[in-house]
Amino acid sequence: PSDTAAAAAAARVCARSVAHLRRAGRVLVQERARALAGMSGPVASRCLLQAFLLAWGIAQLAAGETVVVVVPCYNEEKRLPAAQYLDFLRLPAAADVAFLFVNDGSKDRTLEMLQGLQAEAEAQLGPGRVDVLDVQPNGGKAEAVRRGMLAAFEGKLASIGGGPLSDGAGDIVGFWDGDLATPLGALPDLLGALRGAEEGPGRLRCRGGVAAGCGAEDGTPALPPVDMVFGARVGLLGRDVTRSMSRHYLGRVFATLASLILQIPIYDTQCGAKLFRATPQLHEAVAAPFRAGWIFDVELLARLKRAYAARGTSTLQDVIFEFPLHRWHDLPGSKLGLSAKVGALWGLARIWHEHLSPWTGPWPPPGSGKRTTEL
Repeated sequence: PSDTAAAAAAARVCARSVAHLRRAGRVLVQERARALAGMSGPVASRCLLQAFLLAWGIAQLAAGETVVVVVPCYNEEKRLPAAQYLDFLRLPAAADVAFLFVNDGSKDRTLEMLQGLQAEAEAQLGPGRVDVLDVQPNGGKAEAVRRGMLAAFEGKLASIGGGPLSDGAGDIVGFWDGDLATPLGALPDLLGALRGAEEGPGRLRCRGGVAAGCGAEDGTPALPPVDMVFGARVGLLGRDVTRSMSRHYLGRVFATLASLILQIPIYDTQCGAKLFRATPQLHEAVAAPFRAGWIFDVELLARLKRAYAARGTSTLQDVIFEFPLHRWHDLPGSKLGLSAKVGALWGLARIWHEHLSPWTGPWPPPGSGKRTTEL
């Protein structure tokens, strides 16, 4: 027992050190950049070199990527499996993962439960692993996810990440359904796919373009690195994917329509397990509130398609990887009624009209050049 307690205490000290070092590295880079803006000549050159080496050393010591997973919560006091989140965060595979729970104007004691979970995580694992954002009043899952991702991008969290996520610097943000219909065990799988550990159809997804082992044997260039990995609920043999018959076939009809609207061959737009590179395109896409309600995933993809097209770097379907989940269970307690499901058809038409029709305006829309919004 004493050895276990000592190990737990050492883990908390290490976690605190990493969080502080990561925060210090980012703050130092920002401060030195501001100071250097007013310098010139040899003094500036020496100062720049010293600042760069010091900040780089601190940043490397603090270890790589920040991974923030947003978990939207509405009246989840009795449904959220809090213990499973703590158990997952103890795993070595979750060492760089932090959860941001967004209380979406819950009417029960969800907020108090989440704050208790945050305090317990800090006591057991150290700071920076769990944070809570309280959004009032209730705005729906789409707004909860958007506000959480935006908070991560803009560094408006009390503990997670040590500062804003860095556009294009390797940081990762995503969202996950709080009831864990997709188990947390799938999170390392999706992270591995995003980091280049998964094979595409016949070719490796490699970060560095054409390289040895990164293309087909006939010399075909490697596919570009993926910027997004989505869970896909595919009922394959050997996988434990359980859905009711009605939800499965209604889902296939919806996914087919969404694929036609987006003009990309995506299989599952609505799975609640999605991870993204923290890119400028994603930051632009979450800057303004969604208008499509519970099918905001499709609206997000439509915005991203426009953002990638405007930058002319890659097409959207080249930077998405769909990962067939090993396990997914259709849990009771869905908050969607029949009218919401029927309204999804109107939502798809609206998304096409606002983002993908030939008469759609340029991206980003006027007035969205400033990508911050009030949280």
